Amino acid sequence: MAEPVAAPGRGVSPMRIAEINDIASVATEIGAGLRARGHTVDYFYPRLVGAKLHPNIKPITGPIRALDWVDLIRRIRAGRYDLVHIHYAYLGNIGALGGFPYILHCHGTDLRGGTFVTRPLIANAIRQARHVFYSTPDLASWVLPLRPDAEFLPNPIDTAVFAPRTPPSAHRSAWVACALTKVKGAERILRACRLLAERVPDLRIDAFGGGEFTKAFRALPNVTLFARHPRSRLPQIIDEHGIVIGQARLGSAGMAELEAMACGRPVVTWFNERGGYSEPPPFFSAVDGDDIARIVERLANDPAARDRAGDAGRAWVERHHGLERIVDRVEAVAQAIIRGEPVPAAPAA
Repeated sequence: MAEPVAAPGRGVSPMRIAEINDIASVATEIGAGLRARGHTVDYFYPRLVGAKLHPNIKPITGPIRALDWVDLIRRIRAGRYDLVHIHYAYLGNIGALGGFPYILHCHGTDLRGGTFVTRPLIANAIRQARHVFYSTPDLASWVLPLRPDAEFLPNPIDTAVFAPRTPPSAHRSAWVACALTKVKGAERILRACRLLAERVPDLRIDAFGGGEFTKAFRALPNVTLFARHPRSRLPQIIDEHGIVIGQARLGSAGMAELEAMACGRPVVTWFNERGGYSEPPPFFSAVDGDDIARIVERLANDPAARDRAGDAGRAWVERHHGLERIVDRVEAVAQAIIRGEPVPAAPAA
């Protein structure tokens, strides 16, 4: 359930918006917020045939995806939407081909994972969008050369759902919130877990299995791996742990780290994009496995520090990633585009 969002202010006209695709529930959260303000929002989900194939093999699915895009364009035209909000960079070409006014929302892998086939499509989608959002500060270097007016829009966090039910001091255990993959720095987290097995052998560490480092994690005596649960179970899983370990390579916070912080948990992660916010987030930033182990050990032995960090983190998420703030911005940008007016300047993140 999305947190309550204020009704639209004076001068805001009801809009018909099509949300295409959903990455990390961002479209769902924004759409729910817009609906609460009286706007009509419908969701469209591309089939994404072959999404899990190797990037060099994916082009063979092109004809099937083209047919899917044609069908999406037909359905969007039939809906007579004022604006289309597209999530995932290359999918912006649906808007370009359909001739719709569209906002393009970039999320990370859609830019970092580009290939010689998709990069021209991504560039075209970015250039033709009426406005471009990107979800983490590190993506600026990918987007701004093509669109200097692109804007960092923090991902909305449903702080009513992702909320602490118990204090972190009630649990002496750690949760690895990221995938066990190289791109997330799993080898650094693996080293931290090995060190913690020696230094704090009674500290339980849990994680979802999946990724190329799964076998190595499963072999550790202090790590328990679980099958993936429905997203609705995530708040409870986070709340059952006193410490959360996030990605250790990308340098930016994703939804996993932010949702854990909203749950009032201290989050140990590698974060080096402090300039992306007007107020740096209170992560425990760790550059390698030794750092992660040192910080986790200290937090495991200091329940009061876990509570202080958890309170500070949740308050920061409410200030910078609260749903109302994000919906305010999407609504203002959409209204300007529909009216043919310049997009208003963005507030400080």
